[in-house]
Amino acid sequence: MRAMCLKKGLPVPLLKDMAGSTNPQQTVGAALLIVFLLVASVTPALASTLTVFEGPGCSEKSKDINGCGCFNLGVYTGGFHFVYTEGQAAELYAFSNCASRELPDRLDVETRSCVRNEHRSVKMLC
Repeated sequence: MRAMCLKKGLPVPLLKDMAGSTNPQQTVGAALLIVFLLVASVTPALASTLTVFEGPGCSEKSKDINGCGCFNLGVYTGGFHFVYTEGQAAELYAFSNCASRELPDRLDVETRSCVRNEHRSVKMLC
């Protein structure tokens, strides 16, 4: 017995047909795979976070930066707090777009600096 797909008139196996066509080990394996994929899709990825501040002494407006890639800091040069998570380091650059004449300042431990700095961009390494 087959059901018909309403949109295209194609045969679609009924649930009874699908259940009878696989063995129990395949069914359990498929169920575990589905559960794993669902958990992975709703679990947030752990990553380091750099919070940068506009005013001196880590004051005024703040902005959180996380993820991967290069981020320009703009006016947020009043200090920073880096929270190191899951092995994700960051590099601070003296120029925008992660450009520098010297080696960047590497952040690979939790670090807080509340003095005005000359960093203009950060690269979150993944």
